[in-house]
Amino acid sequence: MTEIPGKRLKKIEIVFRMVFGAMFTPRILAIWIILCVVAVAASPFGTFTSMRFSQRLIYWVSVVTMSFVLGFGGHGLAVIVGPRRDAAGRFFLEGLFAALLISTAVWGIGRIPYFAAAGANLSYRLALAYVLLVTIAVVGIRAIVVQAFGAPSRAAMRFQPRLAERLSEGMGSRILSLSVTDHSVCVSTDRGQEVIRMRLTDAIGEMEGVEGFRVHRSHWVARDAIRGHDAAQGRVFLELVNGARVPVSRTYRGALEEAGII
Repeated sequence: MTEIPGKRLKKIEIVFRMVFGAMFTPRILAIWIILCVVAVAASPFGTFTSMRFSQRLIYWVSVVTMSFVLGFGGHGLAVIVGPRRDAAGRFFLEGLFAALLISTAVWGIGRIPYFAAAGANLSYRLALAYVLLVTIAVVGIRAIVVQAFGAPSRAAMRFQPRLAERLSEGMGSRILSLSVTDHSVCVSTDRGQEVIRMRLTDAIGEMEGVEGFRVHRSHWVARDAIRGHDAAQGRVFLELVNGARVPVSRTYRGALEEAGII
């Protein structure tokens, strides 16, 4: 058996820790509760008439919960397996992994005797068809939102970087990029810009907990701030969600290619 390099194992650990950590944010927990309530109340696919309320409650809470867990797992697998793919490729992988994992779980839950006797024993083909339709809709909507607006990463939602504490009130805590200006650092947030007198390396150090990249000796960007990239006269530029264009130097280009950014 070939041993997986420690660096790759560490990457897998970090990715899944970040991905599953996002499940415990207030927004995601609220969505989970709402979907559980809707699923139990609606009880689609004939379960409303074939199951008692207690069966419907356990069945649909189990299905929704497993769908959340495995959906996030599919996103993690897509990040690990397809780092060099473009955004469309990674969303395709995410949808594929999520559909296969969730449909298998739905099929398995339905085969439990407690539910199977009440008519929840779907064939795997039918379970996959239902799950594919839902997955395509969910991943499609998420892809549109991410590409259009730039969705905050799990780290950005869970952690407020120490650097944000230096900003004036009203600047917010979602930091998009850092740039050197004279002997100071220009901090760009989703609400504007502010100049702080400090070194770029120290500013980057205070961004711990937010995934980002040093892209130039004078620039750092948060991953969730990147909308796309383009090239002009042999130079590569990142396009950020606030409309800014940040140059990428040869020194740091490899890391961005490895991460699937460019």
